Amino acid sequence: MESAKPKCSGKRSNGEPCTKWPMKGQRVCNTHGGSSPQAKAAAERRLRTANAEQAVVTFGLPREVDPRDALLEEVYRAAGVVDFLRDQVQKLTADEVVWGKAEEVEKQAGEFPGIDVTHKASVNVWVELYARERKHLVDVCKAAIQAGIEERKVRVAEQQGALLAGVIKAILGDLDLTPEQAARVPEVVPRHLRAVA
Repeated sequence: MESAKPKCSGKRSNGEPCTKWPMKGQRVCNTHGGSSPQAKAAAERRLRTANAEQAVVTFGLPREVDPRDALLEEVYRAAGVVDFLRDQVQKLTADEVVWGKAEEVEKQAGEFPGIDVTHKASVNVWVELYARERKHLVDVCKAAIQAGIEERKVRVAEQQGALLAGVIKAILGDLDLTPEQAARVPEVVPRHLRAVA
């Protein structure tokens, strides 16, 4: 299979493209200046930039977050990971749960070149990950409960409810309802609020 990595961008003395591979992080090979101090410095900058870009993709950029919100986000994220891993574990056969490929070695030389595969009894990596993430989910749930996340959610809901009640009261006051209409408010408003709850 041919590599997608480009060859050296230099030219040979006859004007044809160089067929060598460029040095790591560079566009040219050793023959075409890859060993020069400025080429090495440029390569180092490119590699640092590529590593930083990959880190952003993998880990994300820093951001300000309330610790309680971060904890709640981690609960949701961990629950999603556990669901994904459970799906992977459920696809395994009973034998695959405790028996599988432990090592694969490619031998180029010797009397019998090829690939040696070693199987052994051990817990499947999907099962190990599933158990580890389930424990992590339980741990972050405990931390969230200890931090009063549920209590905070209830307080926020109560505050929103009080705010909504104040808005409704102000609207009803501005409408200048008749006594008959005002008498129906305790029945009509809660019914509509329950419909959207």
